[in-house]
Amino acid sequence: MLKSCLAPLVLLPCLLSPALADSPVDNPMFGEKQNQFGLYAGGSTGTGAVSRMGSTLQVQEDLGVVELQYAQPSTFFRLPARSSIHVAQIVGQDKTQVVFGLMQEFLLVPNFERFYAGLGLGIYIKERSTDGRVDSAFTFGEKLFLGYRFDNDYSMELYWRHFSNGDITPVNKAYNFVGLGLIKNF
Repeated sequence: MLKSCLAPLVLLPCLLSPALADSPVDNPMFGEKQNQFGLYAGGSTGTGAVSRMGSTLQVQEDLGVVELQYAQPSTFFRLPARSSIHVAQIVGQDKTQVVFGLMQEFLLVPNFERFYAGLGLGIYIKERSTDGRVDSAFTFGEKLFLGYRFDNDYSMELYWRHFSNGDITPVNKAYNFVGLGLIKNF
């Protein structure tokens, strides 16, 4: 019980208060801009079961995600980063889930001018599960991404996204998505 309560408290300062560097860092995600708006769309990478005519067939899950993101440049232990706010809707299987949260994303490969690759860690609040996958309103989110900035105004990212509750409840089948994002810097 104590372990599950301490995890959010330990992660919260890391996610909301990025470490500040002594000198400015060029941020390949933003170019010369200071704000970013992103539209992401993806499909599930999990499997599910569908019952038809008395038999159960294993098929790819019919889940999708659409996500809006607003971000500003930051640093995370002197690595180029972005602090972002997300609103997402998970759709499919005749159910929807709305997810809202904060994420700190930082670059793992920051040395290229237009290409970048990174990792994001976030905390989210969502509707309580109605599909038996994640039986909690509080969730964690991880994102791996590979991006290319076309110019100072537009970027595109390929990403893998994971939502789960870190086993704070017995039901935690998680959501996993892969997709694309279109980003506008301004």
